[in-house]
Amino acid sequence: MKKYILLCVFSVCAVLLISCHKSKPEIVNDFIEAKNCYDTEKMNQYLADDFMYYYEDTAINKSTYLNKTDWDNYKTFEEKVTLLNIQDLDSIIKTEETVCHIIDSLLEVNPKIVIKRTYRFSDNKLKSITVDSILNMDEYQKSYSDKYIPFAFYIQDKYDIQDANEEIGNIIKYLKEYVALPLSERKEYSTYAHLQGSFTSNDCHLYKALIFRGKKTVTIIDGFFGFPFATSYEVDENYIRIRTDKSDLLFEIKDSETLIGEGFAHGTFTKSN
Repeated sequence: MKKYILLCVFSVCAVLLISCHKSKPEIVNDFIEAKNCYDTEKMNQYLADDFMYYYEDTAINKSTYLNKTDWDNYKTFEEKVTLLNIQDLDSIIKTEETVCHIIDSLLEVNPKIVIKRTYRFSDNKLKSITVDSILNMDEYQKSYSDKYIPFAFYIQDKYDIQDANEEIGNIIKYLKEYVALPLSERKEYSTYAHLQGSFTSNDCHLYKALIFRGKKTVTIIDGFFGFPFATSYEVDENYIRIRTDKSDLLFEIKDSETLIGEGFAHGTFTKSN
Protein backbone atom coordinates (compact mmCIF):
# COMPACT_ATOMS: atom_id res chain seq x y z
CA MET A 1 0.00 0.00 0.00
CA LYS A 2 2.83 2.37 0.94
CA LYS A 3 4.57 1.57 -2.34
CA TYR A 4 1.36 2.38 -4.21
CA ILE A 5 0.98 5.73 -2.43
CA LEU A 6 4.62 6.60 -3.10
CA LEU A 7 4.18 5.66 -6.74
CA CYS A 8 1.11 7.93 -7.01
CA VAL A 9 2.97 10.82 -5.37
CA PHE A 10 5.91 10.32 -7.71
CA SER A 11 3.58 10.26 -10.72
CA VAL A 12 1.84 13.48 -9.62
CA CYS A 13 5.20 15.23 -9.09
CA ALA A 14 6.39 14.07 -12.48
CA VAL A 15 3.26 15.46 -14.15
CA LEU A 16 3.66 18.75 -12.32
CA LEU A 17 7.30 19.03 -13.37
CA ILE A 18 6.42 18.31 -16.98
CA SER A 19 3.57 20.83 -16.91
CA CYS A 20 5.90 23.51 -15.48
CA HIS A 21 8.49 22.94 -18.18
CA LYS A 22 7.66 25.27 -21.06
CA SER A 23 8.23 24.31 -24.65
CA LYS A 24 10.53 26.40 -26.83
CA PRO A 25 7.62 27.97 -28.79
CA GLU A 26 6.00 28.94 -25.48
CA ILE A 27 9.24 30.56 -24.31
CA VAL A 28 9.48 32.57 -27.54
CA ASN A 29 5.83 33.61 -27.21
CA ASP A 30 6.35 34.69 -23.60
CA PHE A 31 9.52 36.58 -24.53
CA ILE A 32 7.70 38.50 -27.27
CA GLU A 33 4.90 39.29 -24.82
CA ALA A 34 7.49 40.71 -22.39
CA LYS A 35 8.96 42.78 -25.26
CA ASN A 36 5.53 44.19 -26.07
CA CYS A 37 5.21 45.24 -22.41
CA TYR A 38 8.75 46.76 -22.49
CA ASP A 39 9.48 44.68 -19.39
CA THR A 40 13.27 44.35 -19.50
CA GLU A 41 13.39 42.52 -16.16
CA LYS A 42 11.10 39.79 -17.44
CA MET A 43 12.93 39.68 -20.78
CA ASN A 44 16.16 39.15 -18.83
CA GLN A 45 14.70 36.00 -17.26
CA TYR A 46 14.49 34.36 -20.68
CA LEU A 47 18.03 35.24 -21.76
CA ALA A 48 21.20 33.25 -21.09
CA ASP A 49 24.11 35.12 -19.52
CA ASP A 50 26.06 34.95 -22.79
CA PHE A 51 23.07 35.94 -24.94
CA MET A 52 23.79 37.68 -28.25
CA TYR A 53 21.57 39.47 -30.76
CA TYR A 54 22.72 39.35 -34.40
CA TYR A 55 21.61 41.73 -37.13
CA GLU A 56 23.53 41.89 -40.43
CA ASP A 57 27.15 42.55 -39.39
CA THR A 58 26.21 43.75 -35.90
CA ALA A 59 26.44 41.65 -32.73
CA ILE A 60 24.89 42.98 -29.52
CA ASN A 61 25.45 41.48 -26.08
CA LYS A 62 22.83 41.02 -23.36
CA SER A 63 23.38 44.25 -21.43
CA THR A 64 23.30 46.36 -24.60
CA TYR A 65 20.20 44.57 -25.87
CA LEU A 66 18.37 45.24 -22.60
CA ASN A 67 19.35 48.93 -22.48
CA LYS A 68 16.47 50.58 -20.66
CA THR A 69 16.75 53.85 -22.59
CA ASP A 70 16.18 52.03 -25.87
CA TRP A 71 13.13 50.20 -24.55
CA ASP A 72 11.75 53.43 -23.07
CA ASN A 73 11.96 54.89 -26.58
CA TYR A 74 10.12 51.87 -27.98
CA LYS A 75 7.47 52.46 -25.33
CA THR A 76 7.14 56.12 -26.35
CA PHE A 77 6.37 55.05 -29.90
CA GLU A 78 4.24 52.09 -28.73
CA GLU A 79 6.23 49.65 -30.82
CA LYS A 80 4.70 46.16 -30.90
CA VAL A 81 5.69 42.79 -32.35
CA THR A 82 3.06 40.46 -33.81
CA LEU A 83 3.93 36.83 -34.35
CA LEU A 84 2.78 35.71 -37.80
CA ASN A 85 4.36 32.27 -37.99
CA ILE A 86 6.46 30.03 -35.74
CA GLN A 87 8.35 26.83 -36.59
CA ASP A 88 9.69 24.43 -33.98
CA LEU A 89 12.78 22.78 -35.48
CA ASP A 90 13.83 21.00 -32.24
CA SER A 91 17.09 22.83 -31.59
CA ILE A 92 15.92 26.20 -32.92
CA ILE A 93 12.77 28.24 -33.40
CA LYS A 94 12.17 30.21 -36.59
CA THR A 95 9.58 32.99 -36.72
CA GLU A 96 8.01 35.56 -38.98
CA GLU A 97 7.06 38.73 -37.12
CA THR A 98 5.66 42.13 -37.98
CA VAL A 99 6.91 45.23 -36.19
CA CYS A 100 4.56 48.20 -35.97
CA HIS A 101 4.60 51.44 -33.97
CA ILE A 102 2.00 54.15 -33.47
CA ILE A 103 3.17 56.22 -36.46
CA ASP A 104 2.61 53.21 -38.72
CA SER A 105 -0.82 52.62 -37.21
CA LEU A 106 -2.22 56.15 -37.18
CA LEU A 107 -0.77 57.16 -40.55
CA GLU A 108 -1.80 53.80 -42.06
CA VAL A 109 1.68 52.95 -43.37
CA ASN A 110 1.56 49.80 -45.50
CA PRO A 111 2.89 47.23 -46.12
CA LYS A 112 4.25 46.42 -42.70
CA ILE A 113 7.81 45.22 -42.18
CA VAL A 114 8.10 41.44 -41.79
CA ILE A 115 11.17 40.18 -39.91
CA LYS A 116 12.36 36.57 -40.07
CA ARG A 117 14.24 35.58 -36.91
CA THR A 118 15.98 32.49 -35.56
CA TYR A 119 15.93 31.79 -31.81
CA ARG A 120 18.61 29.46 -30.38
CA PHE A 121 18.50 27.96 -26.91
CA SER A 122 20.78 26.87 -24.10
CA ASP A 123 19.18 25.10 -21.10
CA ASN A 124 15.74 26.48 -21.92
CA LYS A 125 17.04 30.03 -22.16
CA LEU A 126 17.62 32.08 -25.27
CA LYS A 127 21.27 31.94 -26.25
CA SER A 128 20.87 34.10 -29.36
CA ILE A 129 18.40 35.80 -31.67
CA THR A 130 19.40 36.29 -35.29
CA VAL A 131 17.64 38.48 -37.83
CA ASP A 132 17.68 36.32 -40.96
CA SER A 133 15.93 38.72 -43.33
CA ILE A 134 13.60 41.71 -43.48
CA LEU A 135 10.76 41.75 -45.99
CA ASN A 136 8.89 44.73 -47.52
CA MET A 137 11.57 47.22 -46.45
CA ASP A 138 11.65 49.30 -49.66
CA GLU A 139 7.87 49.42 -49.97
CA TYR A 140 7.52 50.24 -46.28
CA GLN A 141 10.07 53.08 -46.42
CA LYS A 142 8.34 54.63 -49.44
CA SER A 143 4.92 54.47 -47.78
CA TYR A 144 6.35 55.78 -44.51
CA SER A 145 8.03 58.70 -46.26
CA ASP A 146 4.89 59.58 -48.24
CA LYS A 147 2.78 59.60 -45.06
CA TYR A 148 5.28 61.10 -42.59
CA ILE A 149 6.52 64.07 -44.64
CA PRO A 150 3.11 65.83 -44.64
CA PHE A 151 2.73 65.10 -40.92
CA ALA A 152 6.17 66.60 -40.20
CA PHE A 153 5.25 69.68 -42.25
CA TYR A 154 2.03 70.02 -40.20
CA ILE A 155 4.00 69.97 -36.93
CA GLN A 156 6.44 72.60 -38.16
CA ASP A 157 3.67 74.78 -39.58
CA LYS A 158 1.49 74.68 -36.47
CA TYR A 159 4.06 74.59 -33.67
CA ASP A 160 7.32 75.88 -35.25
CA ILE A 161 9.27 73.39 -33.17
CA GLN A 162 13.03 73.90 -32.98
CA ASP A 163 13.79 71.23 -30.37
CA ALA A 164 13.61 67.65 -31.70
CA ASN A 165 13.12 66.29 -28.15
CA GLU A 166 9.95 68.35 -27.82
CA GLU A 167 8.63 66.86 -31.05
CA ILE A 168 9.35 63.29 -29.91
CA GLY A 169 7.90 63.86 -26.45
CA ASN A 170 4.57 65.00 -27.88
CA ILE A 171 4.51 62.77 -30.95
CA ILE A 172 1.30 60.93 -30.03
CA LYS A 173 -0.52 64.19 -29.28
CA TYR A 174 0.52 65.64 -32.64
CA LEU A 175 -0.38 62.43 -34.49
CA LYS A 176 -3.88 62.33 -33.04
CA GLU A 177 -4.41 65.99 -33.91
CA TYR A 178 -3.20 65.43 -37.46
CA VAL A 179 -5.29 62.34 -38.22
CA ALA A 180 -8.36 64.16 -36.83
CA LEU A 181 -8.05 66.87 -39.50
CA PRO A 182 -10.53 66.82 -42.41
CA LEU A 183 -9.19 64.94 -45.43
CA SER A 184 -9.09 68.17 -47.43
CA GLU A 185 -6.69 69.76 -44.92
CA ARG A 186 -4.47 66.69 -44.81
CA LYS A 187 -4.33 66.69 -48.60
CA GLU A 188 -3.31 70.35 -48.53
CA TYR A 189 -0.51 69.62 -46.06
CA SER A 190 0.59 66.74 -48.28
CA THR A 191 0.78 69.07 -51.28
CA TYR A 192 2.78 71.73 -49.42
CA ALA A 193 5.10 69.13 -47.86
CA HIS A 194 6.00 67.45 -51.13
CA LEU A 195 6.58 70.80 -52.84
CA GLN A 196 9.40 71.75 -50.45
CA GLY A 197 12.75 71.82 -52.20
CA SER A 198 13.89 72.22 -55.80
CA PHE A 199 12.20 71.28 -59.06
CA THR A 200 14.39 71.57 -62.17
CA SER A 201 13.59 71.47 -65.88
CA ASN A 202 15.57 70.53 -68.99
CA ASP A 203 12.93 71.57 -71.51
CA CYS A 204 11.64 74.92 -70.22
CA HIS A 205 13.46 77.75 -72.03
CA LEU A 206 12.61 80.65 -69.72
CA TYR A 207 12.91 79.02 -66.30
CA LYS A 208 15.51 76.56 -65.07
CA ALA A 209 14.30 75.75 -61.56
CA LEU A 210 11.72 76.43 -58.84
CA ILE A 211 12.69 76.33 -55.16
CA PHE A 212 9.76 76.17 -52.73
CA ARG A 213 10.05 77.19 -49.08
CA GLY A 214 7.11 77.07 -46.71
CA LYS A 215 3.50 77.70 -47.75
CA LYS A 216 4.06 80.97 -49.66
CA THR A 217 7.64 81.53 -50.81
CA VAL A 218 9.20 80.29 -54.05
CA THR A 219 12.45 81.25 -55.76
CA ILE A 220 12.53 81.12 -59.57
CA ILE A 221 15.83 80.53 -61.37
CA ASP A 222 15.78 81.96 -64.89
CA GLY A 223 16.91 79.81 -67.79
CA PHE A 224 19.33 82.28 -69.43
CA PHE A 225 21.69 83.58 -66.74
CA GLY A 226 20.64 81.48 -63.73
CA PHE A 227 19.55 84.58 -61.80
CA PRO A 228 17.25 83.85 -58.84
CA PHE A 229 14.30 85.99 -57.82
CA ALA A 230 11.93 85.34 -54.95
CA THR A 231 8.18 85.63 -55.21
CA SER A 232 5.04 84.04 -53.78
CA TYR A 233 2.88 81.12 -54.78
CA GLU A 234 -0.47 79.68 -53.87
CA VAL A 235 -1.98 76.22 -54.27
CA ASP A 236 -5.39 75.68 -55.88
CA GLU A 237 -6.14 71.96 -55.59
CA ASN A 238 -3.91 70.35 -58.28
CA TYR A 239 -2.48 73.64 -59.59
CA ILE A 240 0.19 76.07 -58.41
CA ARG A 241 0.01 79.75 -59.32
CA ILE A 242 3.31 81.64 -59.08
CA ARG A 243 3.28 85.43 -59.19
CA THR A 244 5.74 87.37 -61.35
CA ASP A 245 6.08 91.07 -62.24
CA LYS A 246 4.42 90.40 -65.60
CA SER A 247 1.88 87.61 -65.32
CA ASP A 248 1.21 84.58 -63.17
CA LEU A 249 2.79 81.24 -64.02
CA LEU A 250 0.65 78.12 -63.81
CA PHE A 251 1.88 74.62 -62.99
CA GLU A 252 -0.09 71.42 -62.77
CA ILE A 253 0.87 69.00 -59.99
CA LYS A 254 1.24 65.69 -61.81
CA ASP A 255 2.54 63.85 -58.72
CA SER A 256 4.73 64.52 -55.68
CA GLU A 257 7.85 64.54 -57.88
CA THR A 258 6.63 66.30 -61.05
CA LEU A 259 5.17 69.68 -62.06
CA ILE A 260 3.97 70.49 -65.58
CA GLY A 261 4.36 74.14 -66.56
CA GLU A 262 1.97 75.95 -68.88
CA GLY A 263 2.33 79.05 -71.08
CA PHE A 264 5.65 80.83 -70.61
CA ALA A 265 6.67 78.12 -68.12
CA HIS A 266 5.87 75.28 -70.52
CA GLY A 267 7.94 72.22 -69.62
CA THR A 268 8.39 69.42 -67.10
CA PHE A 269 9.88 70.21 -63.68
CA THR A 270 11.19 67.25 -61.68
CA LYS A 271 12.08 67.28 -58.00
CA SER A 272 15.82 67.20 -57.53
CA ASN A 273 16.13 67.20 -53.71
